[in-house]
Amino acid sequence: MNEENKSLSNTIVAALRARNLTVGKLAEATGVSERFLDSIVEERFDNLPPFPYVRGYLRKVGDALGLDGEELIREYLEGNEAVKRSGKNDRLPENRFEVPKLKNKIIVTGVVVLFVLLYAVFRTPLFGDVSGLTLRNLNDEITYSTTSEFTVSGKIGSAYKLTLNGEKIYPDEKGNFSKEIKLNEGFNTLVFEAKKFLGKESTVTKQIFYQSQAVESSNQNGEE
Repeated sequence: MNEENKSLSNTIVAALRARNLTVGKLAEATGVSERFLDSIVEERFDNLPPFPYVRGYLRKVGDALGLDGEELIREYLEGNEAVKRSGKNDRLPENRFEVPKLKNKIIVTGVVVLFVLLYAVFRTPLFGDVSGLTLRNLNDEITYSTTSEFTVSGKIGSAYKLTLNGEKIYPDEKGNFSKEIKLNEGFNTLVFEAKKFLGKESTVTKQIFYQSQAVESSNQNGEE
């Protein structure tokens, strides 16, 4: 170490002794890292951050010790090549609250994908769609039957639970199901309720009109 660098060290050390301060106390007073203050006092300039930071540190040190920080910089540091080379491998402190750009893009993409999936789930028609309910032997309006026993058949997606008039229907592994019901004379209402695993519920109502052949024949004879 040359005499000029020792003079800077001696100046700071003398000021610390005059005020009965330690480097730790100086760090608390200035907000400068104790590690950097040690490097200045011990003249280990390669361990310091870039020169603009060192300039700011000396200003704070000068204010705390009653020294002229600018004078210290001009006299000891401006022509010091070791100080000018300092901080080449340093990086500015990272903001731990800042989300990296790549992570930010991933988060945005994930939100968009999730929104699209949720939109598809809640907008896809339940009935008449392959993933929902298909009824094979019930008409859109009214289905007519001349027998009191009627077998409803159809198919439902694996993501749905199905009930008919409150009674649970158990499809096979491919989603096919059949259910035999007893019909009363006149209109019979069938209410299908399907609930998806995400909680979406859909209901469809069908009508079956049952009239026995005997009644039909009697009506026809009466008309004649």
